Amino acid sequence: MKLSVIIPTHNRAEILEICLNKITRQQGVDFEVIVVDDGSEDETAKVVASFENVIYIRQKASHQGIARNKGAKKATGDILLFIGDDIFTEPGFLMQHMNVHTKNPSEEVVVLGYTTWDPMLDINPYMKFLESSGWQFAYHLLKPGFTDHPEPYKFFYTSNISLKKSLFDQEKFNSKFREYGWEDIELGYRLWKQHGMRLYYEPDAIAYHHHEIHETSLTARMQTVGRSAVQFEKLRPRVHIIPRGFQALILKIATWPPILALIKFFSENTWFKLKSWQQFMVGVNSAGKR
Repeated sequence: MKLSVIIPTHNRAEILEICLNKITRQQGVDFEVIVVDDGSEDETAKVVASFENVIYIRQKASHQGIARNKGAKKATGDILLFIGDDIFTEPGFLMQHMNVHTKNPSEEVVVLGYTTWDPMLDINPYMKFLESSGWQFAYHLLKPGFTDHPEPYKFFYTSNISLKKSLFDQEKFNSKFREYGWEDIELGYRLWKQHGMRLYYEPDAIAYHHHEIHETSLTARMQTVGRSAVQFEKLRPRVHIIPRGFQALILKIATWPPILALIKFFSENTWFKLKSWQQFMVGVNSAGKR
């Protein structure tokens, strides 16, 4: 089997160069690397050109989901592996993914690797919160191997996930998502509901996320996620991810500014959680959801 690594990118030439240095040095697997440039205005094209046998596709600035679709269409591999342009891989990374697919050739098997912060970064409390809160990752809810989680689609993390091309070709990322958030989970939902996706968690397929995120970005980040959640529910109305009724009322009370200020004094992690939900709802309301 051949593996196609698909990397969408936008104005991250320096980080992309490190990413490509690491992924192109993988051994023991027949693979290709496809970079889809989503309207970059920096040196991205020049960086990619410095690597032999890396396929370069350029599109006007659209969205990472659309970029992944375009990369998948160009791919010649039997397996598609999606990572980000800020993902740094260790030797043996591709082999870990391929080994699981080789042992489990069924079309519905999807392999999730483990993504954690690059230890070279200054990992702040907000980044630690994101890693375990579910807003970015929730690996603590999984055990190695095939997951028995009742909603496996929630772990369709495109920083480190692989699947058969024949499975992906039946669904693809929905082009209606225009902002960050939920487009990967929505695809995972369709793969699970309509094709019986079986998620296999391989923690030894380690990817390091080289992207510093600070508390100052919480407001904009979560409002974007909230707006994307509205789009998700428009597409999948049976899946409720936006708080309603009594749950929404309790959340509104808990995120009343004086209460939030008091909570931050006693527990920064709880404050991150409630502040995230508060700004998520701001994004939901700004998208016209009531």
